[in-house]
Amino acid sequence: MALLDFDGDYGRHYDQSIRRLIPAYDTHFELAAAALGALVPTASSALVVGPGAGEELPSLLRAMPGAHLQLVEPSEQMRGFCDAVIARVQAGSRIGWAPNDLKEVPGRFDAVICHNVLHLLPPAEQEDCLQQLCARVSPGGVLVISGFSEEPGADMELWQAIARARFHAQGMDSETIERVMASRNAGVYSVDADRLAGQLHRAGMEPATQLLQALFNRLWFSRRPAAQ
Repeated sequence: MALLDFDGDYGRHYDQSIRRLIPAYDTHFELAAAALGALVPTASSALVVGPGAGEELPSLLRAMPGAHLQLVEPSEQMRGFCDAVIARVQAGSRIGWAPNDLKEVPGRFDAVICHNVLHLLPPAEQEDCLQQLCARVSPGGVLVISGFSEEPGADMELWQAIARARFHAQGMDSETIERVMASRNAGVYSVDADRLAGQLHRAGMEPATQLLQALFNRLWFSRRPAAQ
């Protein structure tokens, strides 16, 4: 979908675009880092899947001061933004690039972080990605996920009206608003909470704890028991 072309205009202005599309975007990062700092403060390794422009990286480094971060990011433009952040905070010794394909990433990690990636995948591909994410979590480790996730049985007309009003208040033009709304379950797919729960259970992870909901964008974490 051209609206979400990470190597095109959307990606070029990602830091502005994403905040218009996702309510409480920065709060997601703040709470995710706080959760990691509380749950795995002594982590030695972390996998960040889809770091985008790299804005979350400084807070992750602070939350897990002993961790080496591996990044999975297929977009060349986004990788360039991340490299700029890494250089700015002088974190080259603590951050490296993993293979672009999650299936090719070896090993397990004390923390696995994946913001705003799953909702870019159709349901069947979400299942596969969730399996891969869970498989990368070490015993005693934590998985942090955020994404677009609709509430079952919600009044979608009401929620979409609220979303349109928010976009309008931000100065988004009517044509763009309608393009964004039309992307629902066409270019952006809801992360079903039951699907997430099922994958976590099958992977031997704890049930997800929801940290935040801002309209239909949610943030969860799940831990893998240390005994595994």
